[in-house]
Amino acid sequence: MATLDRRPAAGGSLSATAKETPIRFLPQLPEKRAKPVWSKVSPPFKMDGNLFDITPQPPSGSPPDDAFRRKKHESSRKKSEQGHHDASARRTAAFQKPKKDRENFREALINILMQNEQDMSLPPDDMLSPGEPDTPSSQEKDILRYYYYIQNGIDTEHVAPMEDIWLDHVLGLVPNRLKDGLADYIEMLSDEMREDYLLSVKKAIVDFVLRDPREKEDADDKNMTPIMKELRVVPKPWAKSYISAKISMQKILYITNPTMCSVLDSWNHSFGCLRLVDVEEILMRTESFELNNFQSLCMRHVEAAKDTLLKKWFPEVQNIFYQGNKSKQITHTHLDAFFNSVSVLMTSQLRSLCMDSIDDYHGLYCPPANEVRKNDFQGFVVRLVLEGTEMKFEPSCSDFETVLLNVFDVFVKAVSMVPRVETKLYPVEGARSKATLKPVIAENHIAAMKESVQKVIEKEFIPCNEHTKEFEKYMFLINKEADQFVEKFLTEDKPFDEMKAQVIRFKELADDIVYNSRKVIRLGMFELHCDELIRALSKRADSLCAKILIKMSKTNMDLNKGLCEEYESIANKALATPANTEQLMELKNAIIKVRESTIFELEERILNAKKRLEFLVDYTSMSPAEMRLNSEAFNWHSRMPPIFEEHDEIIGASKRQAENALKLRRERFVEELEGYNKQLEEFESFGDVGEVNRYLKKAQTLNSRLEAAQEKVEQFNIEEEAFDWEITTYPLRKKVLDVLTPYLKLYETTVEFQTKYKDWMDGSFDQIDPDEVEAEVGNFWRTLYKLEKTFANQANPEAMAAKEREKGTAGKNIAIKMKGKVSDFKQNTPLVQCICNKGMRDRHWEQMSKIVEFSLKPDTDTTLRKMIDLNLEPYLEKFEGISEAATKEFGLEKAMAKMVEEWTDMEFNIIPYRETGTYILSSVDDVQNILDDQIVKTQTMRGSPFIKPFENEIKEWEEKLIMLQEIIDEWLKVQATWLYLEPIFSSPDIMAQMPEEGRRFNAVDKNWRDIMKAVTQDR
Repeated sequence: MATLDRRPAAGGSLSATAKETPIRFLPQLPEKRAKPVWSKVSPPFKMDGNLFDITPQPPSGSPPDDAFRRKKHESSRKKSEQGHHDASARRTAAFQKPKKDRENFREALINILMQNEQDMSLPPDDMLSPGEPDTPSSQEKDILRYYYYIQNGIDTEHVAPMEDIWLDHVLGLVPNRLKDGLADYIEMLSDEMREDYLLSVKKAIVDFVLRDPREKEDADDKNMTPIMKELRVVPKPWAKSYISAKISMQKILYITNPTMCSVLDSWNHSFGCLRLVDVEEILMRTESFELNNFQSLCMRHVEAAKDTLLKKWFPEVQNIFYQGNKSKQITHTHLDAFFNSVSVLMTSQLRSLCMDSIDDYHGLYCPPANEVRKNDFQGFVVRLVLEGTEMKFEPSCSDFETVLLNVFDVFVKAVSMVPRVETKLYPVEGARSKATLKPVIAENHIAAMKESVQKVIEKEFIPCNEHTKEFEKYMFLINKEADQFVEKFLTEDKPFDEMKAQVIRFKELADDIVYNSRKVIRLGMFELHCDELIRALSKRADSLCAKILIKMSKTNMDLNKGLCEEYESIANKALATPANTEQLMELKNAIIKVRESTIFELEERILNAKKRLEFLVDYTSMSPAEMRLNSEAFNWHSRMPPIFEEHDEIIGASKRQAENALKLRRERFVEELEGYNKQLEEFESFGDVGEVNRYLKKAQTLNSRLEAAQEKVEQFNIEEEAFDWEITTYPLRKKVLDVLTPYLKLYETTVEFQTKYKDWMDGSFDQIDPDEVEAEVGNFWRTLYKLEKTFANQANPEAMAAKEREKGTAGKNIAIKMKGKVSDFKQNTPLVQCICNKGMRDRHWEQMSKIVEFSLKPDTDTTLRKMIDLNLEPYLEKFEGISEAATKEFGLEKAMAKMVEEWTDMEFNIIPYRETGTYILSSVDDVQNILDDQIVKTQTMRGSPFIKPFENEIKEWEEKLIMLQEIIDEWLKVQATWLYLEPIFSSPDIMAQMPEEGRRFNAVDKNWRDIMKAVTQDR
């Protein structure tokens, strides 16, 4: 076999280096899997068993025909199918052979391959390719021998056939378009792949047999780690400790106990597929879950799993240990440690159950990207509802998070309720430990799962929130702006057409909500139900529409009622009998107006009522009262023509009756005027001044009757004009009134003077106003003078007849007498002006008293009559000077009092200044204008010669005004300076740079604030 270690050089000869240093190698198959030339034909010999049996084969130059290839292919397929069915059986049988048989087989194979060359028969010459030398070299022989071993040295019974699944996988990688119509070629290529596979397996077996063991040892030495080298050293320094540890573990390693294996096997076979929540059942549901139903389902699954654990698994485990105890498989030396180990195993199984359940439940919401589910999770039902003025989800996102995330906690709690097995087997000893198993689930893992599910819920809820934007166009219904609009709309007196437009608007809105809104929509994990929101919005729109319709019905009733009342009023008026001519004319004109315009307006209103009725019938139902009212309104139009005909008959009869009554009343009125003329003759004989009050009453009574007669005349004229008669003037009434008027004026003037005269002469002296007395006396005198002239003209003998000459004599006498009396009193008016002057003070009365040498100062009993009786006319000239001085002084006194009064309601205008907490003076222009004006007036008054009596007062007042003006001027100056400095010294930087100036400013600022505070409290 030494020749197998040489590789041929190019040209078939070895190089010098190769001859000196042989290269050990194993021949390799070429990378391109093509059959070599020498293998294209079958060898002239074959191997049978352990011996080479060289049997002549057919000539090499004759290739097999098609029938031979088909037969070969069929046998190959049958063999492959048979090998596929028996592969596992053969592999099982091979591995069941004893180890010694396998070593014998390997040794026999090596012996066959290591036979001497002279004992072997070389391949015949016809195996060599044409053109090669007749005698091959030694290395070429080795290569030929190597390939011969591969082709014929390995029995195919010891080679596993190629699996059909591998071939199917290879063919699956070929596109269908390349396989259509090429079945024969595919079959040939499949056979070639099987042959290549068989050749590769044979080559691997030959390489394994021919491999040099020293190469493996060298490779092992190179790949050996320091620890592995240490393990090869014997004896081992740690052997004793290893043996001790092994013995100790054999005593306390309970996991290898048969009962533990039974527990583990029971879990894996019976409860390995158990889950706290059956995700498959959830996925098989074809409808979306209600959240409460989903929660109930999960709770039922958890309870069922708990029942399985407590009623099946735990009793089975308990029975295993009970049987193990009976069979002496449980030692009682370390019972606590043993059951602690059991607890750890059971806790691990419960933990795996919990973790698998958590993963399955988590995968329900967060499935892996490459997972393909038979059924998809149908998600949850979410309802969009209207609550108050907001749209809300039921259940809300937080509700989903609470319920769905709580399932994780339920899982952990469910697996924590299984009791320890020793508490049931040995209740007394089990009481020393914890009663239940406590699987530990990493909180961060649970938190991560919850966070992941929570993110999914929040992400899946985003489309639901986005979908609410489709209802934003109904936001005025949602936030009840529409309710406010309708309430305001109904409080206003809107016409029927505007209310009609609003009803149509809300009705169309309700229809749009119901028919154009999607009631159910699938949005990711959630199935959004909007039907409740749609019903609520539609109900709101319908309720608003109903409110307006109620208002419209009431408006329609009011309009129809008003229409009926107006018709009824016209009918009552038309059929009424007038009581007098005025009513007759009014009624006639009113009905004429009704016929010309009102009736047409009413017809138009009836047409509008018809339109209103047509609209309301479509949108609302009417009560019997409304129906009767509508019918009555429409019937009035046909009832009016007969009413108008009856009215014409009534007017004709009333007119004839009124004309006759008017003639009679006019005759009676003429007789009344003649009686008034006779009464006038009595006044010509009234000449006694003492009876003037009686004369006045009679004159006033007659004057009132003449005024009433004038009203009758005007009424007669109205009726005459209505009947187209000639207008009568009745001149006798005017004649009587012209004669009566001077007498009435005389009597009124006389009575008024007598009353005033008594008040002046005998009344309170302090109440007499000399200016008023002088003015009224002048008026009395002028009036009496005119009346005297009037009566004188009536009594002029040259202008009047003898009978009429006596007329006016009595009135003239009264006028002359009263005129004389007024003239007598008029002479005393200068004295009245002096002594009744309102400006008279004690000093003036003292001056007058010195002139007459007795006291003239009036008291409570002093009257004008008493003053006149003192005969003070000789001193009148001196009194006038004193009175004039008193008048001037009184004028100055009133002017000063007026100036003081102007300051009564005057206040300083104080306003807050920014945010400083203090105030400033503002708008002082009015104060300064008053000050300037009053200072000028005061200075002028001080120059008057009549100021001496109150010179001190006016001087003090002037000083006050000047001081106030100076104060305000200084005040404004200080305020301007403070306004300039306050922002500067409010800065901390400035205060730090100028501490002394800041301190001084703070002192002034404090005084300023105190002053302004006091001013604000007392303006």
